[in-house]
Amino acid sequence: MLGDFFMAKQEKARYWTAVCYPENMVDDWKETIGDVLGYPYAYCVHDKDNLGEYQQKPGEEYQRKEHVHIVICYANTTTYNSVLSLFGKLSKPDCSCVNTVQSVGNIRHMYEYLIHNTETSKKQKKYIYDISERVTGNNFDIGAYEQLGVQEKNDMAKELCDIIIEQGFTNFVDFYAYVMANKSMEYFEIIKTHSGLYERLTKGNFQKSEYVKGGRNVR
Repeated sequence: MLGDFFMAKQEKARYWTAVCYPENMVDDWKETIGDVLGYPYAYCVHDKDNLGEYQQKPGEEYQRKEHVHIVICYANTTTYNSVLSLFGKLSKPDCSCVNTVQSVGNIRHMYEYLIHNTETSKKQKKYIYDISERVTGNNFDIGAYEQLGVQEKNDMAKELCDIIIEQGFTNFVDFYAYVMANKSMEYFEIIKTHSGLYERLTKGNFQKSEYVKGGRNVR
C-alpha cells in the first residue's frame, strides 16, 4: 500500500482533476482562478449534491458539503506534487482547500462528470447540473484534448524508450506494469502501438546484462 502511495506521487500526466472546498478557498477565486492556475481549466460548483437515491434510505435526504470539481490541462506531462502545489494556491492563508489530486485518463468523461452527465451518475440518480454551470477558461478546448497530436505521441514514445534504458528493464511484463502504475491511461495506446520496439529494447537490456555476467564488455 505504501509503495502504491509513492508511485502515485511520481505519476506524470497532462490532465488532472481536484476537488476543492470553497470555505477554504480565497474569496475571489472565481475571478482569479484563470491567473492563479495559468492553464486551461474547467470547473463546476457542486452545491446541490446528494448521495444519490441508490444510497439513501426511504424518506432520508443527505446534502453533501459544497465543493468544486476542477479539471486542469497542461501542455506537457506534469507530476502529482506540482499539480497539488498549484491547486493549493487557491487556498486562503493558513488553510488548505485541496487534499489530493488525480490524473485523468479519459478527459471527455471527466468533462462530463463535472456536471454529472455520465452513465454511472445517471444510474445513481445524482443531481445533474446544467451545462451553463460548467465554467471553462484559459482557452479550454475539450475537442483538442481528446486526440493526441503526432508530436506528442512521438514524445511519449521516446519517454518510454528512455524509461526502459534508465530503469534497466529486461522484460516487457515488468516494463508494462511500471508504466501502468506510474503513468496515465494515455500511455496504454503508446505501448500498444510500439510494443515491438519496447520488447526489443527490454530484450537488448537482458542480453546486455547476460554479457556483463559472462565477463564480457558491451559497447
